[in-house]
Amino acid sequence: MSRSYKHVPCCKDHTRGMKKCANRYVRRNYLVVSSGKAYKKLFCSWNICDYKFLKSFSSFKKEDSKYNRRKYSDKELYRMWYKYYKMK
Repeated sequence: MSRSYKHVPCCKDHTRGMKKCANRYVRRNYLVVSSGKAYKKLFCSWNICDYKFLKSFSSFKKEDSKYNRRKYSDKELYRMWYKYYKMK
């Protein structure tokens, strides 16, 4: 089992459907794509990944204490942060 982790704590939306749609669109229009970077003109990259959050554990902890009614222990908060921001 791999023990790798993200070196920059970030959380993105993983829209596999949009990635699949973009890939299909580029493959079907392969005659239009002449050079290596020309495929970027066929499909907007903002449609694939809309947002990205960079957040350290301390800022995650502050935000959770401000908005969440249930009080989590530091260990539980760390596990939640690690799951969403640090794990691959």
